[in-house]
Order: sequence, then C-alpha cells, then structure tokens
Amino acid sequence: SLSGAPLNVGALKTGQLVLVHLEIGAKQRVPDALVVDLLPAGLELENQNLAQSSASLEDASEEVKTIRESMENAGIKHQEYRGDRYVAALDIDGNRSVHLLYLARAVTPGTYRVPPPQVESMYRPNWQALGDAPAQMVVKDK
Repeated sequence: SLSGAPLNVGALKTGQLVLVHLEIGAKQRVPDALVVDLLPAGLELENQNLAQSSASLEDASEEVKTIRESMENAGIKHQEYRGDRYVAALDIDGNRSVHLLYLARAVTPGTYRVPPPQVESMYRPNWQALGDAPAQMVVKDK
C-alpha cells in the first residue's frame, strides 16, 4: 500500500492500488542490468510518466518516500510502464541493493498466477536471475 505496509495479495479489491517494491542486488557490478516485472492478469500499471495519472508515488508515506528517493539516486537509465510489465534499465553496484517502486491497480476480479521478476545483463545473457513472487493473487469485486 502507499503507506508501505504489506498487502494481502490473496484478498485485493477492484480499484485497489498496489505498491510494488523490488529490491535488486548483485555480488558484482552489472552496468547493463535489465529488470522486467511481468504483471499478473487483473492488474494495470499506473504510468508515472503521465501528468494525468490517477495515482502517484508522491502521495506515499514518509517510509515509501525514503525508498523513492533512494530509487531516484540508483542510476536508473530508463524506465517503461508497458501494458503488461514494468521495465527498468540500470547500473547495479555490487556493494549495495537497488530499490525500484511502481504502482499498479487491481482492475479485473479473478485468481491469477504471479510471475517472478527477472533481472539480466543486456550484453551477457548468461547473467540472469529470477526473484520471489507469491504463487497467486486474488482480486475480488468491491
């Protein structure tokens, strides 16, 4: 949630905002990392590049704002809010974690599988990793 408290993804309601927090780390520097987080069906991204976005990370709690400020200093080279995924290209330092935040909204009722986030080196395809994700997400009508 925008307060920074974990949500129960087994009981989301249509229209509910979901704050997604990805923490990425590596044992050595990856200057050309690509993070891809596929959205489960039932969620839509809140594009933070649009001036008319209905929700903003600016409205988050102080705890979330601290993480957002860390994200702004993380060396993100590019971010995309696509229809089915969040994508970020960044330089991962081997000495510290990078935090990424984005907002999504539950829109379609149902039970969905949640794909794990993926990280890879754009120019060294053998460098790749999958993150943790809950097995399923449930969206209920309000």
